[in-house]
Amino acid sequence: MALNRRRLLIVSTAGIAGLLAAATSSLAQNQISSGEKPMDGIEITNVVNRIAIMSDLRDWEAVRDCFTEQVNVDYTSLAGGQPEAIAADALVERWKSVFETTFKTTQHLLGSHSITINGDTGTCVSQFQAHHIPLDSTKDPWTLGGYYSHELVRQNSQWLVSRMKMVWTWEDGQRPFA
Repeated sequence: MALNRRRLLIVSTAGIAGLLAAATSSLAQNQISSGEKPMDGIEITNVVNRIAIMSDLRDWEAVRDCFTEQVNVDYTSLAGGQPEAIAADALVERWKSVFETTFKTTQHLLGSHSITINGDTGTCVSQFQAHHIPLDSTKDPWTLGGYYSHELVRQNSQWLVSRMKMVWTWEDGQRPFA
């Protein structure tokens, strides 16, 4: 039985590696044919993912490094109000304050990235689920999902987010702030 499991694991690992190689090859071919660098899509995906992961890890300097100096943010689908232009430093400080005073832990998952590149600008639309465990143990966890649209610009050979819009489509649990 153990031998069969090993074979299955090796076959599964090889299959996954093959799928990843094919996807990367296809991505690179598409970008090369459109005149873009083969790694642009991967770099854009990494920046968008890094915002989520580093926010969960509370590495605010790494989060800040993902943005241009000024960022346009739109959370109106969740919170109402108007989109706003804000200094990236102020945005990250706001997130830091909310995360550290409201949540014990968070986990932001992004996937199904759809990327469009036009020279030194790009857009990444991705689905998300965000899990929030409150500091207040009497409150239930809060989970929401939807999609993000990130607009990026290439500055000094680095992709940075200049605009982000979160579109909330569902939630479960009670919002810790209402």
